[in-house]
Amino acid sequence: MDEELKSVTCHLFDKDETDSEQNRRKNLILYTSAGLFPTIEIFNSSYSKVFSFKRLLAEDQSTWSLEIPRHDIAHNTDIAPIEQWYAKFDMHHGLHMFTTEGTVLDVAREPILQWTFKEVNITALIPNVINMIVTKSPCASDVAILGLSFNNKAKDCDDLQLLNVVLTNTRIVFLTTLGLFISEDLRYGNFSELKFDKPNFCGFEMDDYMKAKIWYSVQCLANQENYEVDYISLTFNKLKTLSQESTCFYSNDPYKNWRTCLPRKKQGEKSVARQAISFLIDYQQNTGIALLNHQDRELVMVTKLTNHRLHRRIKFPAFWFPDAEFVPTGLVFYPNSHFLYAYGNQVWFSEDGGNHFELIINVANEMVVKTDACVYNQAVIFVTDRGTVFYTKAVSTAIKANASSGVSQRRYNIQITRRRSTSVGQAACGVMCSVLESHLKKDVDRMKQEDDLAFDGPLAPQYITEEQMMFFSHSLLNPQGNETEPRFYNLYIGKALKYGLGGSGIISKVYEHDDPPEFLTSVFVEVLDRFPVEASTSSPCVLNTLTILPPDPDTTAFKLQLSPSNTHIFQASDVEKTVVIPGFSSFLITEVIDDHNALADATMPNRAPTNIAFESRRWFLYDFGTTNGRKWRVTVDRCRYTMQQLDDLPVHSIKYLDLGSKVDFSFRVTPVNVAHQIFQMHQAEVIVGNPNLLDMNIEEYWDNTDSYIIKLQVQSRFFDQGKTSISVIIVQASLVCDVTTLILTLRNSCSYLKVMHYTLPVQLSASDWLSQRANASKYLKNLPVNYRPPSKLGIAVPLTENFYNADPAKPRRRDYFPGSKASGTYKQCADKKKRSECGCTNNMKLSFYVAFSDCKEKAIRMKYPVVKLPLHFTVENENGIVNLSSPYFITIKEVNNRTNWEIIDANQTSSLLKMRRYLADTLDATLYTPEGLTLYIHGSELFHFRVATVHGVSFCSLFDEFQIYVDDAPLAFPGQYLISSITTVLLGLFVFVVFIVEAYEINVWSFLKKKLGVSVKKSIVSVISPSTTSIENTEKLLPEVPGSAI
Repeated sequence: MDEELKSVTCHLFDKDETDSEQNRRKNLILYTSAGLFPTIEIFNSSYSKVFSFKRLLAEDQSTWSLEIPRHDIAHNTDIAPIEQWYAKFDMHHGLHMFTTEGTVLDVAREPILQWTFKEVNITALIPNVINMIVTKSPCASDVAILGLSFNNKAKDCDDLQLLNVVLTNTRIVFLTTLGLFISEDLRYGNFSELKFDKPNFCGFEMDDYMKAKIWYSVQCLANQENYEVDYISLTFNKLKTLSQESTCFYSNDPYKNWRTCLPRKKQGEKSVARQAISFLIDYQQNTGIALLNHQDRELVMVTKLTNHRLHRRIKFPAFWFPDAEFVPTGLVFYPNSHFLYAYGNQVWFSEDGGNHFELIINVANEMVVKTDACVYNQAVIFVTDRGTVFYTKAVSTAIKANASSGVSQRRYNIQITRRRSTSVGQAACGVMCSVLESHLKKDVDRMKQEDDLAFDGPLAPQYITEEQMMFFSHSLLNPQGNETEPRFYNLYIGKALKYGLGGSGIISKVYEHDDPPEFLTSVFVEVLDRFPVEASTSSPCVLNTLTILPPDPDTTAFKLQLSPSNTHIFQASDVEKTVVIPGFSSFLITEVIDDHNALADATMPNRAPTNIAFESRRWFLYDFGTTNGRKWRVTVDRCRYTMQQLDDLPVHSIKYLDLGSKVDFSFRVTPVNVAHQIFQMHQAEVIVGNPNLLDMNIEEYWDNTDSYIIKLQVQSRFFDQGKTSISVIIVQASLVCDVTTLILTLRNSCSYLKVMHYTLPVQLSASDWLSQRANASKYLKNLPVNYRPPSKLGIAVPLTENFYNADPAKPRRRDYFPGSKASGTYKQCADKKKRSECGCTNNMKLSFYVAFSDCKEKAIRMKYPVVKLPLHFTVENENGIVNLSSPYFITIKEVNNRTNWEIIDANQTSSLLKMRRYLADTLDATLYTPEGLTLYIHGSELFHFRVATVHGVSFCSLFDEFQIYVDDAPLAFPGQYLISSITTVLLGLFVFVVFIVEAYEINVWSFLKKKLGVSVKKSIVSVISPSTTSIENTEKLLPEVPGSAI
């Protein structure tokens, strides 16, 4: 995803028919006419949104189409670790028809994808490749680095060989035979030449690096908090020498300071030679976990980590692995959880971060060398050095997948295409998630009937009720010295115990015991189908009368005696079969002495019915032995429990907890496909990664459908930031269940989705703000080009550094005085020649932030004076919008340093006054409560306010800005005062003149009339006299005309 607009097309086709345009259109018409259309749900751990395709049926149309603006999925465009999204296609949301899944990757932000490296033609070098190393991005499984290691024929430097590659959130780490190489920060640089640093580990040579390993606890640092940091560690597979400080080192980003991760010896303690095998950091509990070898014994030590340094004292007593045959090769955390695996020729599991481990996989003659996991489908795989793949899920046991099974890439029937792009644009699952989901999941469904997890040893069944049985594992009767000890482990819980001739049950509990000594372990089984008894054709003795005789002195074996008068006798094939007598102990036959006598071990010696004769059909014989070939097996059971998250969260959801806030979760575990109704059985458990970080209340109950309901209420504790996982585990979930464990990540920090908003006094649409018409709205004021607000020196003397509606091609307004000329800098328009080059987007034009003032073209308009303007603020997060209220405190500033405004607080409580006095030395602004504030503005033109919350009541530093343009204001000083003064003087003078006239009885009119009259006469005379003379002269010049009269 690297464009503003994504055009997605979707078509439906029948896999049994040809994928042609005609068939596509036929399916389009069929489902569209039925009112059905595809939907796509795009989600990750903190985001989810459903988009619907257009329900249009145009001519020659064969696909549905949809356009998704980028800002509907992501707003940021900076280069940073970004969690990939998962895309889920359905034919109509909620119906789960034709479901297809894939991923969406933001290629514009993923750091490693921004680098352009030199292309090298490696075709000719492929024959010389001796090893391939793959590492993937912590945040996106679709992004991976493939490292190739060549033999000496293909290398320019014979001594350099690639051993391992790790891609962290911001760096690439190479382990080579010449040392460790750490790249520069992938978010910055010229994106063409990547530079590396090489830390110096004194005393280590090339041979040491050949055996060294690097370890990295995977975590995605999208929306990174200030307490989050990546760690890597380096272990050398050797004991420390005198010239070496340590053989285990760790460091945090930027990996400049390296410290030893070997436990320090206590004062007075003898020097102990311990070899570090692996070292990881637990990000939830801030601990360092070291897997060590001590005198051919393996142990795990957990040490507290503070300020990136390990404490001297360990947090837990060291855990020593009880099996001396365990040869470990490493540690790995399940992503975003507190679950830890130690692997080698066995796999051990810890649900508490290294305090205690339990065996879940026992690998015979193989060694686990690779691990990987996918948080989307909870899959975990362990790969051995012989290519065997063990598939499991979080907090589940594993089954084995054959290495010879072909892995085919699944082709999805819904395609995504993008316009105006040359890069690949179809949804496909990530490397790991795709393989697990499309191949190994199918193997699980197939191998649950084929893969046998049982051991070679006899079992002795013991009835508890008709629906519940116990099966005891007996020690081998004829051990050869190299067989695996026949015993049950906790990994068998939830598995199905099946008998070849019919009968099955679910193992729900595992017990270990020392008495009776012949039976090492036992399991509690819920019977689904009754197990068949031995028929008289295979064991004729069942037709005889049986008597149980007590053991001989110094022995524990009971004697089974048949009636000598009966011809039905014991056979050699009856060895390892079990005599079951309802209501009494069962007896596993260990030896047939003669036709009528045999020795047997009792499962419950205290319940043995000695010296009592049991006629035929009062006792039964079961064959769960190995003499006649093992007929029982243990397989992965079908899914019999479903988990529903009632808040509709993804299985790897992240939730934020602000200081003092609460969040509720609800879960339902429903039994399905069970043999009988189970009354109030504990079906789930909750595990918290870091219980010191939060307070949690749990409510558990059963509803009328026998569903197990868990309600959690979580509240942040103290003013301590951090993160923890909450895991809800179905105790008896099968490996084939879609969900076996829900792992939620809770962060005691500020949500990146939490923002504060100022509520505008009028509601305006985006089109009103972006309109180019001069009078688009009477509530908006078009700001002049290169506008700067006035200062306290006057309207013509702007001193602020902020420009509004900037245009470098036009002159600066009001740039008359030296102070105005020396101030004012462009932001978006810096070093630009005209406004079109400033790169102002619509979001920048709509923003009130001072950082985007260059792009701001309009402001809210109000008439002078602004009096009692209510101020309202809201807080928006992923849960909705609420009013900003106590216990928040806020400060209000004018960013352009204008002073002719004031805030009136109607809620000046005693606590507020105390807080003002307490923070008087640390705050440079007045403290207010968010409610009941009113704004008074006594000046004119633009006022730009910034509102921010005070630290101490929230992890968030919330703030917002708003702008008000005061219009129709009176003249600025001193114009108004001058006009008022002159008007006052003139009016006073007029009144004075009138007073004088009246006081002295001056007839102003007569005086004016007299003066005006004299002047008029003189004017008339001066005007008439010349005219008369002219007439007379004219008359003299005229000739006389007879009969005319003048």
